[in-house]
Amino acid sequence: MDKHHKINIEYAKKLGLKSALVYQYVKDMNSDTKLHTIIEEFPYLSNEDVGNSIKSLVEQGLIEFNDDNQIITLSSTIQKTKIRTPISNRSNKIDKSWSPSEDAVEVLQRAGVDAEFIDGLLDEFIIYWSERSSTLVSYNSKFIEYCRLKWAQHTAEIDTKSVPRIIDKNWAPSEDCLDIIKMTGIDDAFVRLHLPEFILYWKEDGRAFVSWDIKFLDFIKNKWNYNVEVTSKEHTYKFDLFDPYADDEDKSKKSTKGNIKDLRKKYKI
Repeated sequence: MDKHHKINIEYAKKLGLKSALVYQYVKDMNSDTKLHTIIEEFPYLSNEDVGNSIKSLVEQGLIEFNDDNQIITLSSTIQKTKIRTPISNRSNKIDKSWSPSEDAVEVLQRAGVDAEFIDGLLDEFIIYWSERSSTLVSYNSKFIEYCRLKWAQHTAEIDTKSVPRIIDKNWAPSEDCLDIIKMTGIDDAFVRLHLPEFILYWKEDGRAFVSWDIKFLDFIKNKWNYNVEVTSKEHTYKFDLFDPYADDEDKSKKSTKGNIKDLRKKYKI
């Protein structure tokens, strides 16, 4: 990751690493902090990790959480009666009447996404998450990511007038494409490293597509997931480079063949 977060060792010892990261960030901001901002700031922490950290910090009286506007502040800066932990005992499954916050809509509109386009995606987004077993602390950041991906697909089709094109040797992903990739937690260095491979592959393939951004998004996400999987299982791969029993099996086969040949000769079979 290209972001670096400092952490107080004493905080880490007392609060745990994840809670210490969140607390240090809120403290350094020294102002009201949106929940979705914290989620986006720490892409390597799951929504559950962030939620549990905030809950723990609230219970210890270090921060306060306003559930109405999803704002986190240091303790004693807002009225206690308005505070409620973001993670409660009840399920945080998406509600059928859910809608994005004003801040989420503002982020999308600043990115150039039409208001009608945002409204048009709301129903399918709710259906998708209502059918999933997993739950989230906040659906706003997921909705932003979802809308921007769909908008990138939509604008790519308009820009090219639905005419497929062969990839150019100097092709590069658009800013929208790169923003979406960053939101998934993939760093710029990883993208730059694998871009030449992507161009070379499709240059040799020769097929044409309406949007190369969409192809690149799929490619880089698959590469990232594969890289994470290989890294986590790296210790098992060194045993797959060769078969340690191959030589013994070959010798055994040769020995067996020799014995049979000798027996046939001896008994004139």
